[in-house]
Amino acid sequence: RARLRIVDGVPVVRLTGTPYEMGRQHGAILKPQIHFLYREYFEKFPVALLGRATLQEWAEACKPHIPAHYIEEMRGLADGAGLPFDDVLLASTMLDRYQHAMCSTVVASGDATADGDVYFGRNLDFPGRGLLHRMTVVLVFEPEGGTPLASVTWPGVIGVLSGMNAHGVSGATMLIRRGPTPRPGVPYLLMYRDALSGATDAKGVFDAIAAARRTCTNNFMVVDAEGAAHVIEWTPETAVARPAEGGTLCSTNHFRSDALEGTGQVIGESRYQRLDLFLRTERGKIDAGRVKSALEEVATPWFNNVQSMIFLPRRKGMLVSVGGELPAAKQAFVTLDKDVLMGAAAPGGRWGAGGAAAG
Repeated sequence: RARLRIVDGVPVVRLTGTPYEMGRQHGAILKPQIHFLYREYFEKFPVALLGRATLQEWAEACKPHIPAHYIEEMRGLADGAGLPFDDVLLASTMLDRYQHAMCSTVVASGDATADGDVYFGRNLDFPGRGLLHRMTVVLVFEPEGGTPLASVTWPGVIGVLSGMNAHGVSGATMLIRRGPTPRPGVPYLLMYRDALSGATDAKGVFDAIAAARRTCTNNFMVVDAEGAAHVIEWTPETAVARPAEGGTLCSTNHFRSDALEGTGQVIGESRYQRLDLFLRTERGKIDAGRVKSALEEVATPWFNNVQSMIFLPRRKGMLVSVGGELPAAKQAFVTLDKDVLMGAAAPGGRWGAGGAAAG
């Protein structure tokens, strides 16, 4: 029941059914890629760096907090790919302990843009070791009775670092380092997927994250189809929303709210200032091309900029740059429209209607 389509080089995999069925489809259709990624990236980098025993102990401590439907999906993934369940669990929980990322987000809507549309730019800067940028896949989860969700991710990863649901509600994370000691809870990739899956607007995402048992420290930019946007700045104990002002907002890898001042390491201040200047100087002229230029400017360092994308929440589509040369933000972006991402779930849509290269 899974569907695979390559859109101008970007693999889009649609997974449908029960949690177990979605996991099994995921594992079966991407089996070689999952084995390669687990062996050549996870084992040789995070596991080698932190130790399998440490990560396995953390995974087991988080397991009681993981919603049952994700445990079932992991079991399906393990069966479909022919992997031990523990490997899939470890891949879903390790990022809460391996805290290293240098990401950026920028949002403009309404009067701040040239056409009144909503633009949400996002760089995912992460140690890819020459592999991750070539392994990106867009997974579209379409659960029975649930809201479809498109995640820009990697084979064998069921959570969300960057994603958009069928209502256009979009989100992307930016890690905060050296905050409070992580505590066992819902791994943030799964927390984000749950929050986006159940939300019809940006506020719904905040409510879900504020109510969750959180593990470490992150920023999570959220934008909906109406242009409402905020950065959810959170620690295990606190979650606050820093809202857009005048239709614009940006965020990198540090907290800016008064409630979390002095919490965590300050990283990305120069990137934040450049994005803030972009929003001020380009106000009223911002479009996809200008957002792309802003993402190019703050992609850092070039070998870590493994994914770059522009969500179009109002149109329920996105522009993505993955799989080519680095930095991703400097390459051509591919259009994944509403029908490609959401298929029959989009109003008036059908699976596989479009997709074209965008400069």
